[in-house]
Parts: sequence; C-alpha cells; structure tokens
Amino acid sequence: MALIKDALSSLPAKPALFIAPVLVVLVLSLYYRDQYNRCAEIRQARAALNGHLQSLGSQAHFRFADFTDFAWNKVRIVASVNPGTISETCPLDWNWASGERDELIASGLLTAVIFGQEGKVVRYLELRGDEIAFRGAEGNLTPEAAVFEVSREGGRDDGVILTLKN
Repeated sequence: MALIKDALSSLPAKPALFIAPVLVVLVLSLYYRDQYNRCAEIRQARAALNGHLQSLGSQAHFRFADFTDFAWNKVRIVASVNPGTISETCPLDWNWASGERDELIASGLLTAVIFGQEGKVVRYLELRGDEIAFRGAEGNLTPEAAVFEVSREGGRDDGVILTLKN
C-alpha cells in the first residue's frame, strides 16, 4: 500500500497537468496509427499489383475486378498526376521513399487509380508510370469494362503496359 501511496504522491497536485498530455498522446497515436495503416496498405497494394502483373506473361488479360477485394462500381485511371491534384498524404516515407513521389510527379510518371462506389472514393492507389503504363483507359470504367491486355514494350522485363481491351 505504501508503494502505491508513494507513486501517487509523485503525480502533480493538479491531475489535469498529468492527464492532458496523456490524452493528447493517446489521440495522436490513434490518428497516426490509422494514417500509417492506410499508407502502408497503399504501399502493399502497389507492390502486390506490380508482383501480380510481372508474373503474367505477355498477351495475358488482367481484370481489376479479379484483383480487388473491395466493392467498387467505377475506376478512373489518371495517367499523369499533377502536383496538388490528388493526394493521399503519407508522412515519414510510409508510402513512397523520401522524395520519390515528388520526382514522379515532376517527370509525369505518377499514375493514380481511383476506385469509386456510389460517387465516393473507396480506394486510391498510386503507381509508377514506368512500371505500369495504361493505354486507352480514359474516363470511368466499370468492373466489367476494366479488362486489360498485358504486354511488355521492347522486351522490357521491369515494366508492363496495360491496354484496355475493347
């Protein structure tokens, strides 16, 4: 009992001086945990998509509906993201290595894939345009229409071209 009494006596006389910083740390940790999880999920989805597409041979078909595990009824592919247009802010290199995203935007190689359901964005994915290039995918595509033919330009092994199948 004396040990507990000694521990409590070391706390400030006004509990708010002790409780307020603890609450701030708790709220911030919950916020950043959710943000970190979202950013890590984007990074993992990008890696999984790259790996899946690399495993496919040329002339294979790729359907976004087969790759996604969430509900969506429209996908829009923005081949060259402009600065400040679309963003999923991820601090501390949680999504992209330091400066990589800015370099991709500056060179026109950042591609955004935006999945929507009933007018709301349900998933946002950024891709390197030099690893995955899209051809003929203008406007919104339904899950049935988002089917692409996989090819490699000039025998490139490091990147794939996805051409919308008509």
